[in-house]
Amino acid sequence: MKFIVLWILVFFTAASLHAQEADLDYFLKTAQKTDDSLYNTVNLQKIGQLQQQIILAQNKAPQIDALANVVVSPYFNNNGKAVDITTNPSPDAFGYDVGISNGGLYAAQIKVTQQLFNQAVVDNLQFQQRIKNEALALTYEAVYHNLKNNITRVYVTAYGYQLQLALNESLIAELENRLKVIEVLVKNGILLQSDYLLLRVTIDQNKINGEQVRNTLRESLRQLYAICAVPLVQNVALTYPGLVIMPEKKQFFYQKRFANDSLQLEADRKVFDNKYKPKISAYADGGLNAVQIPGIAHRIGASAGLQLTLPIYDGHQKQINAEQSMLQQENLQNSLKNKRQVKQNDLLSLTERIAAQNENLNLMEQQLKRQQIVQQLYKAKLVQGQVSVIDYLTVIQNYRMMENARIQMQSNLWLLQNQYNYLNW
Repeated sequence: MKFIVLWILVFFTAASLHAQEADLDYFLKTAQKTDDSLYNTVNLQKIGQLQQQIILAQNKAPQIDALANVVVSPYFNNNGKAVDITTNPSPDAFGYDVGISNGGLYAAQIKVTQQLFNQAVVDNLQFQQRIKNEALALTYEAVYHNLKNNITRVYVTAYGYQLQLALNESLIAELENRLKVIEVLVKNGILLQSDYLLLRVTIDQNKINGEQVRNTLRESLRQLYAICAVPLVQNVALTYPGLVIMPEKKQFFYQKRFANDSLQLEADRKVFDNKYKPKISAYADGGLNAVQIPGIAHRIGASAGLQLTLPIYDGHQKQINAEQSMLQQENLQNSLKNKRQVKQNDLLSLTERIAAQNENLNLMEQQLKRQQIVQQLYKAKLVQGQVSVIDYLTVIQNYRMMENARIQMQSNLWLLQNQYNYLNW
């Protein structure tokens, strides 16, 4: 075991001289900056904050409008005139009733409207918008959490292939050293030429296997950089993932989400009930308002008043909406109960699987230590010509298979830890 670990460390040290190192934290921070879903969610949060300003402007600030009207209602055949604009037409004239049209309208006014005593309405609207903004903050957390899970999973997979590649490279280096020794033994007649050729073929086969692993590693790295939405960096070396089990949360994310959903239902109900509150508004206008042109310069004035709107009956919509809201709250509570039980079962299952994986990994480490001793013995006997190359290669290949299995078990352990952290949130 120490031998192979030493070779892997040597391989990584040599590779790092020419490769750019990248750790898991680098990919997580990069993705947080480049992911379009996170970017869009941040902008939606800003839009929500601006909406709170709109609510205040619509309900607390005075509304000022400029109005202008020019309406002409002429009379025909009025006192011998073919067309006449007047407020005193003859009985034989043709035109609108003077009580309706007044002969015309010439107006240019400024109107100011201010809602009064509507703080409760504004509070309900602001509360609804605040809950929506909190929902967007939770959405940001959920998007990043999923993104972190995907990046970690791909990173661990790629790192496992990187370890396999390092193991293969160390094995090739070891076999090439043995090849030099066997070449001398063949020349001295201790071993056969076929032994030399067999080892040579084995080295070539391991190089082919190494290229396959390298290609798989490249594909995993391509996926990793694609998730982060950044250009692929060639000849990169991943560092140790360093995953650890996070302690169990006192409050899970789904509980915060359910609490927010419940508040949204309550906020929507309150906003719906706003239309049943009395509405009082004050208005005032000033400017020009005349029904005929003669004397129009003296028709500049002002007016003011109050308007009260009080709902009386709308078919019991308020009661119906309240019943709908109550049923939706019951659905949330039922879902919350089921979610809690599923979460507990999943975490318990993952805890048991992680413990079993750790135990299997420890057993594998012990087997590798014993296999390493056997490998060293066969290496010494090969130099002395006491074992055949076939027996030596069998020991080497068995060790390689066990080490590959250990790497896969370690990768699976990291993936289980990542899945646990994903659910324990």
